[in-house]
Amino acid sequence: MAHYTNLFLGAFFLLLVMSCSSSTKWNDLEFYNVEKLEQLTEAPIKEDEEEDEEDFAPIRENSNREMDVKVDMQFIKSDNEANENVCNLINGQLIEILLKQSSDLSIEEAVEHYIEDVKAEFHGDEVANIYYDHLTGRAEYGKKNVLNYRMMEEVFTGGAHPCTITTILRFDAMTGEYISLDQVFPTSNQMTLRNMLLDKLMKDNDVQTIDELHEKGFLEMIDMFVSSNFALREDSIEFYYNEYDIAPYAYGPSTICLGYEEVKPIISTTFEK
Repeated sequence: MAHYTNLFLGAFFLLLVMSCSSSTKWNDLEFYNVEKLEQLTEAPIKEDEEEDEEDFAPIRENSNREMDVKVDMQFIKSDNEANENVCNLINGQLIEILLKQSSDLSIEEAVEHYIEDVKAEFHGDEVANIYYDHLTGRAEYGKKNVLNYRMMEEVFTGGAHPCTITTILRFDAMTGEYISLDQVFPTSNQMTLRNMLLDKLMKDNDVQTIDELHEKGFLEMIDMFVSSNFALREDSIEFYYNEYDIAPYAYGPSTICLGYEEVKPIISTTFEK
């Protein structure tokens, strides 16, 4: 399963980069991969070992517990010394936001600490015999001076299926600063944006009413909202909704794209096309 998942992720990210990238690398930034895989096998508990939860004993005794954690992330570098601070700032934010580690650590140390944290969760879990956590992060050139970063995390800790979560971040490639939703769309305009996203979701699904949208499985348990997972692509703004955000797991993630001309009345002038 993991092999086919990795093939899918590789193809997925390649298509995204091809569709979103700019032909001009305006800030002389380059991307490089840091990859680390660790696999563990934990022997089943022996009969004479104490087991607090007797109901879990058969699960633990019949087979080994297996874990693998993989980090495959792109980070930023530049041959131009003037861009060194920008690269360090972006990399530090990737470490803090996505790996949940201190930016004082080196990239290699942060990856190692992340893996150790996952291993601790695995050892503390009493149910899952198969446990994996795969992170795949890729940088994408977006509209001028914007660098989008997309992280896909696939986690399985037991249950009916794995959970896949995508997080999209945006950075000013000239300064390294994080770009928030409020910077792109002032809070006073976000209700209008929410309505535009709802209208586009209805149009994409060929329905005229909210009830028809519910019948198709969307927004049954939640109202429409503006996703903080969005990419400032060259041609449009992509709003990404993970599984369960606005539709059932079986539907997979949902993507709604709005053109810059569509949002011109409500977008900050800094990000107008």
